[in-house]
Amino acid sequence: MKILGIITEYNPFHKGHAWQLETTKKICEADGVMILMSGSITQRGDFAIINKWERTQLALASGVDLVCELPFGYACQSAEAFARGGVKILNATGVCDFLSFGSELGELEPLKSLAAILAKEPPEFKRLLTIALGTGVSFPKAREQAIRSLLGQKTSTLLATPNNILAIEYLKTLIIANSTITPITVKRQGAGYHSLDSKDYLSATGIRKILLESLKNNHLDSNSKLTLEDNLPYSIEALLTSMENVHSQGDERFLNALRVVILSRNVGHLKNTPYVTEGLEHKIRDALKTEKTLDALVDTIISKRIPKTRVRRILCNRILELDKNVLLSFQSPSFTPYLRVLGFNPKGQAILRKIKKQGEIPILTNLSRGERLLSPSQREMLYYDIRATDLHNLFYEKDYMYHKDYTKSPILF
Repeated sequence: MKILGIITEYNPFHKGHAWQLETTKKICEADGVMILMSGSITQRGDFAIINKWERTQLALASGVDLVCELPFGYACQSAEAFARGGVKILNATGVCDFLSFGSELGELEPLKSLAAILAKEPPEFKRLLTIALGTGVSFPKAREQAIRSLLGQKTSTLLATPNNILAIEYLKTLIIANSTITPITVKRQGAGYHSLDSKDYLSATGIRKILLESLKNNHLDSNSKLTLEDNLPYSIEALLTSMENVHSQGDERFLNALRVVILSRNVGHLKNTPYVTEGLEHKIRDALKTEKTLDALVDTIISKRIPKTRVRRILCNRILELDKNVLLSFQSPSFTPYLRVLGFNPKGQAILRKIKKQGEIPILTNLSRGERLLSPSQREMLYYDIRATDLHNLFYEKDYMYHKDYTKSPILF
């Protein structure tokens, strides 16, 4: 049984995802597909537009066999931590044969060559990186400049787009871990990652914009409905039904909670948040005192060196009270996470049986029973997943249910 793995957001699942899934299945002749999906908060530092069980249902309806949660300790972090955590889990299952990911390039070898250099970090690269960082630019931009000086403009452009960057991090992690998983990349189809253009396939960002505008106006116009219908591989009613419980003032609720958590404590509490450096804690506190919306808050904090995604991750890490030392413990090579199951079909159930026989990772289908299988450090990681779900439910859903993770069973499709 050949198993294809995908590490993803599906926020929400759209035709571009379906194209990647079907294309890769044909390339590797996979018998089954398992995914690791961000739970309540995504890699760019946003709460997911609909909850993880609704997104699981849409993924299973679109050809995925087994949906598992990528823990918050990996999901809402840098591209490197996101990739490292996902690959670590897939390696530990003992059953994943292939890892598929999209990229703007769509060719594996140039990405692998650059990943090998970044994995080894030769002395000249380190020297050039230090020089670039000294100019005051962000780390991703400094790394791109260092590679440009070392290998030329063509190679450095591979570090200029989000899907290529994440692809390189997957490949780098596979190299460092000596993984037996075979990587496969397919060229990203349609609009860019952040694009609102509906040419070919509309991006998840574009779909979310339409959905949020319809939520705000309490109306989905005919043009927007047609656009969604053209970009979803499933019935639009399935997505609109999922949106019925979404609260239109989620960002305002989140912002108010941030004010309570951050302004009611001393600045050291914020300083200990992952990705907070160089006095950024003071800038965040000052902005919270004056800005009226979440978007305005983020725009006030960003700078040449501090991109928007980093700010949003900081805010999410702080609202979950995740500190730097705890995050470091999750990224330790000796730390093994768990496999949290969100949903499956009969083929996915067969994959789970295979993982149980061959894997070296605890499988969680029922938290009340399953968390007893975990070590103290694994239970600590699970705590943040549960807290992220509670806050997603509190801020962005109409019907609040405390500790929903303990009451929701995996989706059977």
